[in-house]
Amino acid sequence: MKRWHAFDRITRFWLEQVDTINLWFRMHPGCPLSHLRQSRLLVNRCMPKVSTKAPRPRPTKEVSVMAWIEDPANRVLLVRQAVGFKLWTLPGGKVKKGESLVRALKREVREETGLRIEVGSLLGVLDRRDKDAITLLFAGIPDKRPSKTSPKQKEIKKAAFQVSLPGKASPSAKYFWSARRGPIKKAPKIRAVTHQFPDGS
Repeated sequence: MKRWHAFDRITRFWLEQVDTINLWFRMHPGCPLSHLRQSRLLVNRCMPKVSTKAPRPRPTKEVSVMAWIEDPANRVLLVRQAVGFKLWTLPGGKVKKGESLVRALKREVREETGLRIEVGSLLGVLDRRDKDAITLLFAGIPDKRPSKTSPKQKEIKKAAFQVSLPGKASPSAKYFWSARRGPIKKAPKIRAVTHQFPDGS
């Protein structure tokens, strides 16, 4: 019991000392030590809290989607870029964070061609090891009979149905075209692997 009384007296003594020091700082705001104390308090309040949670691993490959859309004459819908090398390619683009593959493809086709489509079966996969990117090709079925296309993006100069693949085409368009329509004159020289699936139609 005596030990507890002694401990209690020591604790009260130090609490009184802390109160005395705080009172002295309030009475002498111009003291350099007072500024130092206030600066430490301000720094402690402004310092961001460090999260103890481990960061979630991010995917190592960038995912894109493309649409293979044919008209009644078996022509394939292509779009031509308005910037860069102005290549012809299949309509599509990158999948945004939190976006499903189907939703991303519908959005990209709508923005690039003005068409509304239903997404069909998976037709092929292009795995580009040189860019850590993967592109998925889906069958696209327009809601109505495709007639005129009207791009809504400034990055797209033109959208049109083509019987054959133009010479200035993107590597992904060359890969998928050669897989579905036969060999082309200039095959793309990139490190990639393609996987083709049944049409399902």
